[in-house]
Amino acid sequence: MGAAHATGYEAWAMLQLGHRVEAARLARTALDIPHADPAWPPTLTARITLGVAIAREEPDEAVEHLEQALALAREDGHKHNEAWCLNCLGVALRQMGRYEEAVAGHRRAFALLDDLFEEHWKIHFLNGYAETCRLAGLPEDALLLYRQALDPAPRLGYPYAEALAHEGSATVLDDTDPPAAAEHRAAGHAILQELEPGT
Repeated sequence: MGAAHATGYEAWAMLQLGHRVEAARLARTALDIPHADPAWPPTLTARITLGVAIAREEPDEAVEHLEQALALAREDGHKHNEAWCLNCLGVALRQMGRYEEAVAGHRRAFALLDDLFEEHWKIHFLNGYAETCRLAGLPEDALLLYRQALDPAPRLGYPYAEALAHEGSATVLDDTDPPAAAEHRAAGHAILQELEPGT
């Protein structure tokens, strides 16, 4: 159980760092570890990670893993995990170019988090939701979501999320308000510089 948990979380970490191939490999390793319980906890993390990691190359398999993860979360009754699954399903569907479905997934995730009054979880999802809206042709919605990320990120101690929200805002504003876009980009760059080791 310990090895499976560690492998699943390592896969998730690799995915956050952008190493999708390694994330998929580790997630498959976690899923291959023998177990008798279909609701085995490491399965959820591994299926979510694998679904997002392979969304571009293997969309059908990706959706299957994410829907299985969602079913596990709903069966368990853990609303935070259900929101996590829905949000990641939105990210995967966005990578497939299925923007309308992706936005719907994000919205369902945030409806759950609103019911839970869960601000700490939202900060992890806002930038991804905003990026989906931007690519779906909803720039005003995207900008609003990026602003929602910028508000709590410093207070909650998530500087990288703050930097991503600045960069996302800049991308949205590039065509309509270049000076504001430049300000956001500079702010995001400054935060990333502060996060560099040795600075």
